[in-house]
Amino acid sequence: LERVPGGSSGGSAAAVAAGEAVYSLGTDTGGSIRQPAALCGVVGMKPTYGRVSRYGLIAFASSLDQVGPFTRSVEDAALVLEAVAGRDPRDSTSADRPVDMLGALEAGVRGLRLGIPREYLGVEGMEPGVKSAVEAALKVLEVAGAELVEVSLPHTDHGLASYYIVAPAECSSNLARFDGIRYGWSFDDTTSLLGTYLNTRRQGFGPEVRRRIMLGTYALSSGYYDAYYLKAQKVRTLIKRDFDEAFTSCDAILSPTSPVTAFKLGAKVDDPLAMYLCDVLTLGANLAGLPGISVPCGMAGGLPVGLQVLAPQWGEAVALRVARAYEAESGISSEVAPLAS
Repeated sequence: LERVPGGSSGGSAAAVAAGEAVYSLGTDTGGSIRQPAALCGVVGMKPTYGRVSRYGLIAFASSLDQVGPFTRSVEDAALVLEAVAGRDPRDSTSADRPVDMLGALEAGVRGLRLGIPREYLGVEGMEPGVKSAVEAALKVLEVAGAELVEVSLPHTDHGLASYYIVAPAECSSNLARFDGIRYGWSFDDTTSLLGTYLNTRRQGFGPEVRRRIMLGTYALSSGYYDAYYLKAQKVRTLIKRDFDEAFTSCDAILSPTSPVTAFKLGAKVDDPLAMYLCDVLTLGANLAGLPGISVPCGMAGGLPVGLQVLAPQWGEAVALRVARAYEAESGISSEVAPLAS
């Protein structure tokens, strides 16, 4: 109870981990399904951008947000994702593509080539226990018949900077509509309209959301748009190309989900950059619009560790297949005992 559940969909992950729900939904903008899944020891799936409708979702960063499930098994994740995926006329970004998450679930990994990005295992802040648990998981998949190949994602070091310009910029634009008049909660200031606006946004948003709105507003301001936002979008294109190139030599990419295990509540409150670094292994999939899943792969210091599987666009079935093969071969599962009546 003294540890964070991860974020931002930490409540959804914790509810499943505690056995309070069979499954839950979260939103993944830079890792907010996969990272809390790793920290809480459950399965968390981020679909390809456009696979699941975002209708009804409060938009944070519209080009990055995706809805996906938390479950206690890979099969459950496939079942829930198959139920919620598909074209929705109320969301113009949702894709009309075939949905089959279960067909190859039990096919195993024999004959698959699984890429290990050289930049990911040596990322800044990687805890030794996390690295050891993931390396052990890679050996399990190799014994199961997969071929492990080294791949490179050379622009990984620039991903964090690109993400924390693109996401806050879209956040600033999207959350501008929450003014206390048209949407959401309102501070009723009878003295002035300006007071209603200012107090609604000051009290209605938490400190981290306000920080991101200010960062995004600055990045989009006159004189800085080209220097920051436009350049970040160009870097985003390079990151997408890195993944495209990597997938020419492998079927899926494996890495730790989070470089750290669940840290103590409040430990990083005064150091936002240290907190942002927790997303360094997950946000690339959002920038590139890829599907990814986190599956439990053991413990480090008594705390859960997650193995991340990334697949090409629309390749959810591949990511689920690899995750299920690891789950079956390792015997590590997030299944819990039935709830007491």
